[in-house]
Amino acid sequence: MITEVEDEMNHTSEALGKNGAIVIRRARMKDVPQIFNLVNQMARLKNNLLPRSMSELYEYVRDFIVAADGDKVIGTCSLHIFWEDLAEVRSLAVDVDYQGQRLGEHLMKAIIEDARQLQILRLFTLTTIPVFFERFGFREGTKEQLPQKTWSECFRCPKFTACDETGLLLDLAPGYVGPMPVRALPTLP
Repeated sequence: MITEVEDEMNHTSEALGKNGAIVIRRARMKDVPQIFNLVNQMARLKNNLLPRSMSELYEYVRDFIVAADGDKVIGTCSLHIFWEDLAEVRSLAVDVDYQGQRLGEHLMKAIIEDARQLQILRLFTLTTIPVFFERFGFREGTKEQLPQKTWSECFRCPKFTACDETGLLLDLAPGYVGPMPVRALPTLP
């Protein structure tokens, strides 16, 4: 269980790490090298995350939260805003030595709460492990429901033509169905 410590993002877990209580907090600049190592290690070992470059992580450090055991980053997740009503949950990773302690669950709860505070109406994720996200209320969606993601990033992914990920959506506002679909422009004569 996570209890509030200092503000809306800093939480401490009942789980004890090697250096005391495990804290979930916003990422700091000094965390980026450890986030880089963790995300890319999980991308190699599990093949269920996209690798991230160091420059990308520095650019989007404000999107990230971390689970920290003292000064060691042992888990991470990010909330990347795409549009006024849409954000992506990405780069959820927990160090193999700390798996099985429900840290992924604690990170997800913190990310969802962060999205609610920002008044994001819909979250999405692309994953090879849909059952994990379904526990938080995510439901299967289609890539057509995610045009911002599909056209801004997916086309650069090495898996683009043979994607093995499931698109999942979580509506944070009751009854929310998303923005009106973009209508095709008329063709010119």
